[in-house]
Amino acid sequence: MSLSLFPIQKTYGAADGFPVAPPASTLNASDYFTKSQADPKNFPNVSAFSKAYPQALIVTGSRETKSWQIGGMWSKSKIDLNSAFTYDTYHYFGSHPGVDADGMAFVLQNDPLTIGAYGSPGGGLGAYPWSTDGKNNMIKQYIRNALAVEMDNWWNGSGVADDRFDVNYPNTFGVGHLGVVRPGETPLTTKKSEDVGHLQYIQLNKPLSDGKFRHFVVKWTPSVTYQNGVRILGGDLQYYLDDDPTQGSTFHINNVLDYFKSDKVYYGYTGASGANPTFQAVALIKTPQNAKPVTVKFTDSAGQQIADPITIPGDPGNSWDASSRRPEWIQYQNNWYQYASKYTADTPDGKDSGQFSATTSYTVTYQYQLRQPPEDFVLQKAVRNDTAGETEFKTETNGQNGDGVTYQLQYTNLTGMGTGSIKDQLDPNTTYTDGSLQIADADTNNEFVTIDDTSFNTNGTLAFPYTIPNGQGFRVRFKAKIDRKDTAEKILNKASVGTLFSNQTTIHLPATTGKVIFRYVDRASDMAKPTEIAPEVTVSGDVGKHVSEINADPIRPKAIDGYTVVDQATSSDLTSATFDQASVVDPVISKDDLVVTYRYEKQMLKLTVDPTLDFGQFDNKSVDRTYYIGENQSTTKQPLPFGVTVEDYYGTQGWQLSVQQDGQFKSTPKPNSQDPNLQVAQTLTDATLHLMNPKLKRTDATSNPTWAQEDTMDYQAPDDFSLNPTATSPTVLAQVKKSGHYRNDGSTDKDPTGTLYDNSGYGTWRINFGDNDSGATSVGLHVPASTPRYQTRYHTTLTWNLSLLP
Repeated sequence: MSLSLFPIQKTYGAADGFPVAPPASTLNASDYFTKSQADPKNFPNVSAFSKAYPQALIVTGSRETKSWQIGGMWSKSKIDLNSAFTYDTYHYFGSHPGVDADGMAFVLQNDPLTIGAYGSPGGGLGAYPWSTDGKNNMIKQYIRNALAVEMDNWWNGSGVADDRFDVNYPNTFGVGHLGVVRPGETPLTTKKSEDVGHLQYIQLNKPLSDGKFRHFVVKWTPSVTYQNGVRILGGDLQYYLDDDPTQGSTFHINNVLDYFKSDKVYYGYTGASGANPTFQAVALIKTPQNAKPVTVKFTDSAGQQIADPITIPGDPGNSWDASSRRPEWIQYQNNWYQYASKYTADTPDGKDSGQFSATTSYTVTYQYQLRQPPEDFVLQKAVRNDTAGETEFKTETNGQNGDGVTYQLQYTNLTGMGTGSIKDQLDPNTTYTDGSLQIADADTNNEFVTIDDTSFNTNGTLAFPYTIPNGQGFRVRFKAKIDRKDTAEKILNKASVGTLFSNQTTIHLPATTGKVIFRYVDRASDMAKPTEIAPEVTVSGDVGKHVSEINADPIRPKAIDGYTVVDQATSSDLTSATFDQASVVDPVISKDDLVVTYRYEKQMLKLTVDPTLDFGQFDNKSVDRTYYIGENQSTTKQPLPFGVTVEDYYGTQGWQLSVQQDGQFKSTPKPNSQDPNLQVAQTLTDATLHLMNPKLKRTDATSNPTWAQEDTMDYQAPDDFSLNPTATSPTVLAQVKKSGHYRNDGSTDKDPTGTLYDNSGYGTWRINFGDNDSGATSVGLHVPASTPRYQTRYHTTLTWNLSLLP
């Protein structure tokens, strides 16, 4: 027989059996939790939601109730350990330090019994095995796939078998401790209470049982690592009392699957009492992940869903980043889709990251692009010229001898090739930089780290870092130096994996040879498709040399028979080119091809003589008389003044105009005439044709280019001259002499570089005999009185000659 004396508990006027009222809260515990449905055979589950305080749950009852109790509550839905959370509660542990027992535990679990999960009473806190039921029955039941943060106001360190949970840890009798405990592995490996142990054990600085509700906070901060490409979710579980982080600790979990077999868990509380029944309760202040969620969707370019949406929960005000849950590749219906760097988000700023809202949910939709065939995207290669200061990788770049470049390879397992090696043989014009080989993969958090390059340096091969899961991959970088050994103008490179090849990268090097092309075209032709008047000439040679050092022929420009060079251009598009005065050029060969186009005009001299010189009809009196061309104009319609026109198109030589009378005026025989004198040809003996008042004038002096030359005009005949019908040579009337420097027809002369060629342009000259006033009397035919005249028509021929000057 034993007698135990307990001090009388004070009453504070709280309701529903609560010694003191819990802190006020807007939450209703039954909205978020279900009280423990554990149904042990040998000891009671006394869990009960408070009717007076809906934010609270009674975990174990007071000493007026039975001994060896358990109790607790479990969340109605699981929380996602991929997201952070803060859980805020208050706990009541009693008011008698050293008497109250045994405490409570915050538990995360994935027990197959879900809300019916439980452990032993007493020191087992309703979560662990190896405590008795008070009737000497050892309880092996425990919460599986779980982790507990215990708040224990009793030090279990006696010699009794079921009271040795804390025997290997400091004695905290009368004060209590916090700790992290794994209830047990599956299958259970412990055999007694002291085997359960603690993963962490924190001594408190004041008793848990102080008659007050104690503030308790749990925070979870996830972290992700990779091992052999496999995503591992871990994190830090922080817990503390009374807003004092020193009254608690942080427990790091390497892999949540090791504890919970899942990344989503139920959360809640268990509690127990042993021989000393103790009133214990928990009150809710804030539930974890109570913000409105973010939904992440994945679609193709047409908006069709290609993967299940992901829901990201969180606490209001916490940050979220949907891109951390976005894969680069998604396989859907045997096709591969790659993220297209496009998304939509209904967030306030339209971005795919932000802070959780207590009232508004958000949706982010990532767009993916179908990649067919996937083999073309397995291995991608790019290059960057570091010496040139480039920061982005491209498939093509420019380089100089001695430049340092970085190559990057990206492998993605899209064909089921999880193991293998990459082979990359460098071009002979590049040299690998020892020690520069780096890799970035999931295990390195996609950060580049330097790796052993023995195999790569020896034979250009690099083994996969681990078995690459489908849709995942890795990147490789290495440096090289351009070491030009020949005249190659491109460094081409491809890598391979198995039978598949990457795309080609190209480094363009400065050319060592180049060419200049000279073209000769007709300026009158369509510049979109110009007419070539001579074969083009291509001069090829070493960069830096002048064309004249390679080809000294007079090709810059050519002298082309019948044509005059006018202007030149170096633009490839002649339709919009600016043409300059033709000159002798001597370009320097460069890496870029140069086309020099010379344009020419076809040379032409044209003489136009007024078609008639008709004096009309006169009587046949034999008198000494001069017949003037204008006397019968009313009937002959003879244009006055009479003259000739000379047109000179781009000729480079001077010209002269002359005229010759081809015999005396004669009549045409009329065999059928009644007049015997007319039946034979009659000569107008001693008749003389006079051409008077000649005027030579250029009629288009303002229509030539700025570098056209003015020509010297010279009239050589007298103001009044007559033609001798028996003359053996023509009479020179006018000369025009060219004064510019021209590329003469057929010339093989070599003008010095820089010589400018004048543009002769085109000119029109008119020689009139008389003017509007004197034209009628400026052409006359003098016939002496001794010359017989008949009633017939007399005529002769004037031969006008336009010839080039030597």
